[in-house]
Amino acid sequence: MNVEHLALVAGEGALPLEILKAMIQKKAPLPKVYLLAEDDAPYLNEGIAVQKITNPMAIAMILAKMRLMGIRRLMMAGGVPKKNIYSTEKLDRGAKSILSAVQDRNDHSLLAGVVKYIEKFGIQVVSYEEVIPELLASEGHIAGPLADAEQLQDCEYGLNILRVLLPLSFGQSLVVSNRAVVAVEAMEGTDETIRRAASLSAHGILLKGMRADQDRRYDLPVVGVQTLRNMADSGLTGLFVEAHSVLLLERDAFLQEAERLGISVTGVATCRFL
Repeated sequence: MNVEHLALVAGEGALPLEILKAMIQKKAPLPKVYLLAEDDAPYLNEGIAVQKITNPMAIAMILAKMRLMGIRRLMMAGGVPKKNIYSTEKLDRGAKSILSAVQDRNDHSLLAGVVKYIEKFGIQVVSYEEVIPELLASEGHIAGPLADAEQLQDCEYGLNILRVLLPLSFGQSLVVSNRAVVAVEAMEGTDETIRRAASLSAHGILLKGMRADQDRRYDLPVVGVQTLRNMADSGLTGLFVEAHSVLLLERDAFLQEAERLGISVTGVATCRFL
């Protein structure tokens, strides 16, 4: 990847740092990093300089500064809490313009609106997928024990539900137990969905995929070590993810943790989610 005039907007979670570590390992020049998350210690510990952004909803100001710095290409990775759109005092003219232009406020529409606004500044949004292709889930058994018959039945049932839910753009995952939906992801995210499921059922599986028209440049779903730990705490013993579309963060540690916790991890062909 040509990193000339390239920046990375780094949100919450491990994904942005995974991207940067991969670039370091491949001896690629690093982009300028704009950090939306509060904790910069993981970046500083890796010797990566960051510029912290205290208000991620000051979009016009952020982009204007990027233009002045010569940024013309931008990667976006990591989460920005959706609750920010309800903090009206934080919204600058750019954020207000995006919110007024989108037809609805699901994740798909909001992200597309943000990208459209960014490109008005003459900044091209580019994909990080080519930097970390090795993190994409493969098809078939990935880690832990092989899925048993009950888990496979729950997966089959859950896929029928997820095919309907994914195009609605309010969540990417759901928890199934004994061929019944226990919890569906919404604005709270996958980890909180898992915790909520624990109050309703002591066992089950988690399925996670992506909608067919989701933009792969900046919106690939992720699971990681913490996902597995939350599953174990909630009694979930099987994880089924869309192959070639869901990222396994900290892959080596993820595989080891799945083995340690006895959680079956399986990649499901994309065609099963459609």
